[in-house]
Amino acid sequence: MFKKGVLCFIIFSVLWLSSTFANTLIERKINWYSAKIIEYKTNSNLYDIKIWVHPNDWGTLRSIMWTVWWVTWVNWVFECPKDYAECGGKNYTINERYVNWEKKATYKSTWDRVVFGWNEDIKPFLFQTDTINASWESEIFEWFANHPLLLMNWVSQTHIYHEKGLINSKMKAKATKNFICSNQSWDTIYFGLLYSIDIDTAATVLRDFGCWNALNLDAWASTTFIYNWKYVLNPQRDILDGVFIVPKNLDVKSLDRSAATIMKSLHTKMKNKTSSQQISQLTKLNTVLNQLSTSIYTQNTVPVYENVKIYKKIEVDSKKDEETISDESKEPEYDLKQVKVWTKIEIKSNSTLKKIYLINLLRTYTAELIIVQKEIEKIKYLKKLDLNLKINVEL
Repeated sequence: MFKKGVLCFIIFSVLWLSSTFANTLIERKINWYSAKIIEYKTNSNLYDIKIWVHPNDWGTLRSIMWTVWWVTWVNWVFECPKDYAECGGKNYTINERYVNWEKKATYKSTWDRVVFGWNEDIKPFLFQTDTINASWESEIFEWFANHPLLLMNWVSQTHIYHEKGLINSKMKAKATKNFICSNQSWDTIYFGLLYSIDIDTAATVLRDFGCWNALNLDAWASTTFIYNWKYVLNPQRDILDGVFIVPKNLDVKSLDRSAATIMKSLHTKMKNKTSSQQISQLTKLNTVLNQLSTSIYTQNTVPVYENVKIYKKIEVDSKKDEETISDESKEPEYDLKQVKVWTKIEIKSNSTLKKIYLINLLRTYTAELIIVQKEIEKIKYLKKLDLNLKINVEL
């Protein structure tokens, strides 16, 4: 049985943390396509948005986050992964990336790639060598390039890439697509995932969502998504760089130390337990942490309503001439009805963010410890099996 003292200690350690942050996760359908989207307001004094490159070139998403102490992330731009034969067993990218004014690129020209990013004041804009905002490269504070450009000034751009033969079979397939975009007023940046959709439809869906400029990001096995330290989608390969949400007033290092202290205390209290007992206790603790996490997300989830047109029934008099029956240039009469179309999670206080960050970190640690203890159990079983075999042989 899991001791109440241990459980109470951990729950208390989570709940005492207090003090402001808004990091919005949107979950909705757009034109019948499911989407998970992070919304970032560029004028926020609570959090920042960053492009970052893995300091050791390649690694897991969490290894990047542990290095730079950031909490929400979606994966980056085109890479040549080492599991592709044509990449020669090496992970690399040729695409432009700008980090704190520094340009990281292989070629002088972006060619058919388009750069999406922002200036020092986090005003988003597009750049393409000699083509789009050609004189603005010096304004780039943080940015990266990819293709295809999905939207420019609310107009789909994918046909340009079709004409050049740059839309491959994976882009045409209905699968998860990653994107980043900005709205027309330049005060909001969105990034995230669209599910079971082809690249042309993705452009249309993002336009209807409210994106003004939008760029395709890398997908498939590279797709990774974390919200407040919790995996929304796990990666299938190592990654190079990404888009991060950074809390300005959150001491993440301190929270990491708190999590480490809690886990050390837990380990001390369980060190005299058997592997089976430790697995049982860790599983119960992980369940409690999952419940706490779900409860916080539920409490901070708000419904969003939109005005939907409900068209009135049109009665047609068959005796009238066709010209007088209807005017095709005139939209039929309709009423507006408020309909719940999506939900979003808004965590607006540092106290709540600290709690969910620590809870999700402890969830990760306990889940990983369960895996370790199960491996220990397997080793013990194999040793016992080996011993029994030796006894039988001797007999």
